[in-house]
Amino acid sequence: MRYLFASIALLGLVVGCTQGPSSSTPETTAVATVNDHCPIMGGDITPEGGTVEWNGKTIGFCCDGCDEKWEALSDEEKVEKLAAAEHADEGMHDHGDHDHS
Repeated sequence: MRYLFASIALLGLVVGCTQGPSSSTPETTAVATVNDHCPIMGGDITPEGGTVEWNGKTIGFCCDGCDEKWEALSDEEKVEKLAAAEHADEGMHDHGDHDHS
């Protein structure tokens, strides 16, 4: 019986060591969005901008606050803004000079 407990303890040490060190950086999973450009500001979408679900689509945003502005739009405005964002040219709009309030 004593050997059984010693074997279990040794097995626990070996298994624990083979799992490798834990990472302090959380893993993130990329979310597929229907747009590459923010429908509010026009910039490239970022993880910080977040996403919302609308009409079965995942919409991405460039920065914090754009999702709230999106939610304030009518459905007709959302359709127009999303269509414009889906067809935006690269570098069309740099939102760095805008106020996000």
